[in-house]
Amino acid sequence: MWSSKAPAAKTYQDYSESLQKAKIQSSVLQRQKKIPAIVDYVKSGSRFTVLIPRENGKLTFVLSGIRAPRSARNPNERAEPFGQEAYDFANRRCLQRDVEIDVEGTDKQGGFIGVLYINRENFAKLLLEEGYATVHAYSAEQSGHANELFAAEKKAKEARKGIWHDYDPAAEEEDGDAPSTAPDTSVSASADGTTNVNGTSAKKDYRDVIVTHIDPTTCALKLQHISPTASHALTNLMSAFRTFHISPSSSSTTNPPKTGEIVAAKFSEDNEWYRARVRRNDRDAKTSEVLFIDYGNSESVSWKDIRPLGPADRFGTGKLKAQATDAQLSFCQLPTGNKEYMADAMAFLRENVEGKQVVARVDFVEKSAGVGQEGLLWVTIFDPNGRGEGQEVNVNEEVVAEGLAMVPRKLKGWELGQGEVVKG
Repeated sequence: MWSSKAPAAKTYQDYSESLQKAKIQSSVLQRQKKIPAIVDYVKSGSRFTVLIPRENGKLTFVLSGIRAPRSARNPNERAEPFGQEAYDFANRRCLQRDVEIDVEGTDKQGGFIGVLYINRENFAKLLLEEGYATVHAYSAEQSGHANELFAAEKKAKEARKGIWHDYDPAAEEEDGDAPSTAPDTSVSASADGTTNVNGTSAKKDYRDVIVTHIDPTTCALKLQHISPTASHALTNLMSAFRTFHISPSSSSTTNPPKTGEIVAAKFSEDNEWYRARVRRNDRDAKTSEVLFIDYGNSESVSWKDIRPLGPADRFGTGKLKAQATDAQLSFCQLPTGNKEYMADAMAFLRENVEGKQVVARVDFVEKSAGVGQEGLLWVTIFDPNGRGEGQEVNVNEEVVAEGLAMVPRKLKGWELGQGEVVKG
């Protein structure tokens, strides 16, 4: 301490430096609860730079369950209404303060999403109580703090604070009770669909999914449902499946497999074995076109890389149904007759949704030949953190807004029954 040299400044590893790095560290931090941290910098009402001394780490932290209005980042930029007030409130309460954080996930910019506690209070709740934020319903439900956050928002509404300064409960009730003007139709959806027999809205069906494949010619989607049970079952089956097919006794075939048969096929990109359905055979080339039933992609595979599936009671679809589900974007007419425009649409969807965990709202289930057991799902895709800071993006709307698709002029019966969605 008596040295004439200034003490060396402590350096922190930036966990938000890249998305890949953030995902790796997120998996570690999610296993810990109430991690001690320090707010080093306030970026906006709901976005912070946080230091974690015991991990020697620094990260961008985004509050889950809410959306706070944007503040101006420079003199030439205009803040959203009450964005500056939200920023000032966060600055006063959090800057250079000891806090605790729970990490729930990451956004696509490498930010860490979760709950920040100051003096043992959820700071998102404090923002809501002051009227400096609104509840983001989906992420609030996911975080497990929905009741607390909705109660805080209600409190601000009743006190007419912040963004609720001109709140009119009577107008809100009128909006909620307004009768549907959608025309009557004879279309019906399945039990878990969202349109009933007279075209009125039923309970919405939201599902956490991964977009595992996009057809390059039609932009049709393959979705894999995410849940602790389904993910665990697929992981266990694939682990046992690959171990089984390492064995030399699991020999390949020199004869053509039957069309429609479920087999084991080796995928060319990783040389791993997957469950697949045979679509067609090329006897001259001794290859088969197969569809990988758990991921939705297809390719031509040599017969030497195709084997009998193995014990049906261990690997058959009776043990675990095919995990890839057919889907199409609701209210989007894609330019299927123009290769150049389809390539642009495909590039946009690949960049924004392929391989990502998103939320699919199932608008209608179409039962028809040629699609999976569940049927063809007509879906609206939401990316909960498409613009960072917990800001949800409606991918269907973005596709139309980018000029890559149009809303069909002639709507299907179930689409007419959801007229409000079309107007939106």
